[in-house]
Formats: sequence, C-alpha cells, structure tokens
Amino acid sequence: MPRNLLIVIFPLLIALLLAACGGGSRGSYELTETYLIIDISGGPDAASYPVSDSASAPADLNSDLYKTDRIVLRRIPAGTFMMGSPADELGRTPWEDNEDLHEVTLTQDFYMAVFQVTQAQWLNVMGGSNPSSNTGDTRPVERVSWDDARGGTWDGPDGGDPGSDTFIGRLAAKTGIAFDLPTDAQWEYAARAGTTTALNSGQNLTSTTGTCTNLNELGRYDGNRGYGEHAVVGSYTPNSWGLYDMHGNVGEWCLDWYEASLGTSAVTDPVGPASGSARVVRGGGWIDLAQICRTAFRIRGSPGGAGGILGFRPVSPGQPASSPEGDG
Repeated sequence: MPRNLLIVIFPLLIALLLAACGGGSRGSYELTETYLIIDISGGPDAASYPVSDSASAPADLNSDLYKTDRIVLRRIPAGTFMMGSPADELGRTPWEDNEDLHEVTLTQDFYMAVFQVTQAQWLNVMGGSNPSSNTGDTRPVERVSWDDARGGTWDGPDGGDPGSDTFIGRLAAKTGIAFDLPTDAQWEYAARAGTTTALNSGQNLTSTTGTCTNLNELGRYDGNRGYGEHAVVGSYTPNSWGLYDMHGNVGEWCLDWYEASLGTSAVTDPVGPASGSARVVRGGGWIDLAQICRTAFRIRGSPGGAGGILGFRPVSPGQPASSPEGDG
C-alpha cells in the first residue's frame, strides 16, 4: 500500500476504533455506567473537559476534589412515582393544589449531580467573580439566577436550548454531552428515591417550624443553622440514590415554567407549560422553615432573579449535546 495512503487511512482507523470502544472525552457516545465524572480542573479557558463514566462512585467522593475540580453525576433509573403529597401531610397547606398527588412516569434514565454546584465549580466553568454572599469553595454557589445557570429558551413541549454563555451551556459545549436543569418531575423523582413521605429518609416532619428532628440529619435549614450560613455540600445524609442536600442548603432551579396546579391525572415525561413568568424552585434553603424543605414543596422564582438562597444542580441524558443558543 502506498505510504501516503497509509497516512490518510491510519488516523481514520484509530478514530473508528475509539468510537466503537466508547473512547474519547467529548461525549460522542452514549454513557451507560452508573456515575458520570466531569474533570473541570482546566478552568474556564479550557478547550474541553474530559469525561469518564464508572460503575461505582469514587471511593473519596465526599472529598474536596469532587466538590471543586470534578462534577459527579449519578444515573437515575426511569420509573413511575406519585408526585405531590397527601392533603394531610404535615407541613402542607390543605387548601393549596400545587402539590396534588398524581402519577408520573419518566421513560428515560438520566444523570443528576450528586452535589449542588459549588462556588469552586462555578468559577472553574464560568470564571470571573464569585456571585455568592456567603463564600467558601465547597459551599453551594448562590445568588445565581435561572438565566445565569441555564438561560436560553425552554418553552415546555416546544423545548429549547441553554444559552451558550451560561454554566449549563458551557458544560455542554466543553464535554460534547447534553446538560440541563432537571424538570420539576425529574427533581422530585430523584429527591424521593422511591420514598413517598415528606422527607427522602422515609420519614415525615416532626415539626413545621423550629427544629424538626427528622430533617436535622438531611440538610441545613432554619431549625439547625443557628446563626450560621449554608453548609459545605455533602455535610448531611444522602438519599438512597446517593444525592446530597435535596432538603435545604440552597433552593434549586428547575427547568419548567411554574404552573400552580399540576392536576391529578397521570402524565408521562412532563416538561411544564409552554409559557409563564416564573420558573420552578425546589428543595428549600438554609433560612427556610422545615415545611418548605419537604420533597413535594414547590415554589416560583423569577428567572432573572438571583436570590441569596438560590442555586442549582445539572442533569444529563448521557447523550451528545446539540449546539447551545448564542444568547446567554
């Protein structure tokens, strides 16, 4: 074979072999393992972020490394659950219908970040200055708006892409893997991890104000913060899927436009209404009462608002990204 032909063919063969073996670090293949790990240590100027997946969590998952220079996501299996809460759940306002019980089926697995995005992770991806009021590398980033975290467009059934100059947009562009905020339903499904109670430990509240002994072990909230601030991520007990701080610490942005009543009919893969004025916020924050930190609690937030208790965590379908929108 002529030497010049070998020069052309050999790199092509290597590329094909890498693709067949799931190789590479740009997310050009579908991920199938339980954990997805993004190396963001290259900082905001890196051309790309290496990606790996693993059948098991890193042995030192709760170390600073995975709260600063890495982002770890856990695969959440598809399934059906009851979204919302019983009318008599302690902490629910009985006459409100934004927690009405209804069956939800999610037909696709997805990955969700094990920790809320920290301030060090934010700076590694976004650069610039830290937007947070209460600073600490391994504490959750806060004072981040929906527009900062994700931006772009999302019009429910009509879909939409993240803004290119947002955290989600940059993460997708530098990994080649699709990322987004969780839908309202994805967030609650992942937070519950199979539970049907107010808390993802399988327990209910013992008090709606003051100290709730069952919530104390799960997250930072008004009843256990004293005069303190939000906690280092991963400081409390995770749920059975290994997700930390789904109760308290900082409220988490979701993808959907907020809709007060979700109804009582069964739905499949809901993505929220096509339009609205506010986005869904979940989980409660470190200054909130116990009842606001319940798994079913839903509240609204202006997408341009960057309140002191607002943060987020990304999700991914584990599939290649489309091109983010040019507007942040």
